[in-house]
Amino acid sequence: MKKEMKNLWCTLLLLIGGCLTSQAQDVSKFKELNDSAYQTTTEYQAGNKYQKDAILFMDMVADTHPYYIKEERRAEWFAKKQDLLDKCKNMETDEAFADALIDVLGPLHDKHTDLTTMKRMQESKQKAKEKDETADVPGPIDMEHIMHRHDSNYDYQLFPDQSICYLQFNQCVNTKDYPFAKFLDDMFAKMDEDGFKTLVVDAQYNNGGSSQLCDELLVHLYPLDKMKFFTTYLRFSNLMAAYNPRIAIAKKSWEDDGHKNDLYQMPAPKIPTDFQQPKPFEGQVVFVMGKRTFSSAGMLFTMARDNHIGTIIGTTSTFRPSHYGEIIPYRLPNTGVLGSISCKFFTRPDAATVNDESMEPDVKINLDDKDASWRYILENYGNK
Repeated sequence: MKKEMKNLWCTLLLLIGGCLTSQAQDVSKFKELNDSAYQTTTEYQAGNKYQKDAILFMDMVADTHPYYIKEERRAEWFAKKQDLLDKCKNMETDEAFADALIDVLGPLHDKHTDLTTMKRMQESKQKAKEKDETADVPGPIDMEHIMHRHDSNYDYQLFPDQSICYLQFNQCVNTKDYPFAKFLDDMFAKMDEDGFKTLVVDAQYNNGGSSQLCDELLVHLYPLDKMKFFTTYLRFSNLMAAYNPRIAIAKKSWEDDGHKNDLYQMPAPKIPTDFQQPKPFEGQVVFVMGKRTFSSAGMLFTMARDNHIGTIIGTTSTFRPSHYGEIIPYRLPNTGVLGSISCKFFTRPDAATVNDESMEPDVKINLDDKDASWRYILENYGNK
């Protein structure tokens, strides 16, 4: 019975990940760090607001991030504590404090584990609003945008003479009134109707978003029932339990079973009973990977590589194929500095390359020269 209950709690975690991510968009729903035993210590009580929040931050990272599941790694982490407290002694601004916390994260700074301030968040929202107001509607694009960054989340251009469909996939985010799934259905229907032989997926500017959009693209390229997936490991934490009290029960059960220093391997994804497999594209697929490709877009390229889908051209990846992700938002109570931290570790499908620090393209090309890059694609993948 105990095992069945634990499995039920663990399955619940599959449902809350997206909720936590969406809550990160609403500052009022960030949970404050207020359950640390360090708050009763003399060191905490005597500190200024930056030192107090630094203490809570150090405790939370050690308890939450999957990297610090091992005791020896937690010891290395806490060895940085005194130097951070010394820096905070004469701290004057929240911006400087956030930078100090980012700095102490060092190599752990995995693009999902990050910090910001209200000032920075407001500036980011304003930039996003300005981008949204000027964003293009998805659809055909003109030649000046080929290989150049533009504002649409996704667009495509057809080149009948070369039998190439060029898809620029800039962000894994659905566009209002034209979701990616519908966009893909329309694009592939047009390609099938006209017999296009090559699809170029240019994601050199894609810094992520929802991996669901990447899955929607992949199932148009490869049968879902034959696809190899990432393996996901989750770390139970007090911060996660703050969002759902049942997690605290699952955490205790997991640790009572002797897994205090182990991550929980989540169940493999199951194909929904109502899933209808799209007709897989039978032509050649070319993925363009750049220095700004990471997060969910990095998972797309890793899935393509490990499932032997298409050819990857471009630059060496800036992402690790196996990586941390699935953020939990939080607020530091004394300064109001906001943060997000990963709670999962995703290992790539190819077990032999799990520890690779980066991924090499099949063909290296200089993406800084846009015209030359496009000529290379036409000459090597176009209809001859």
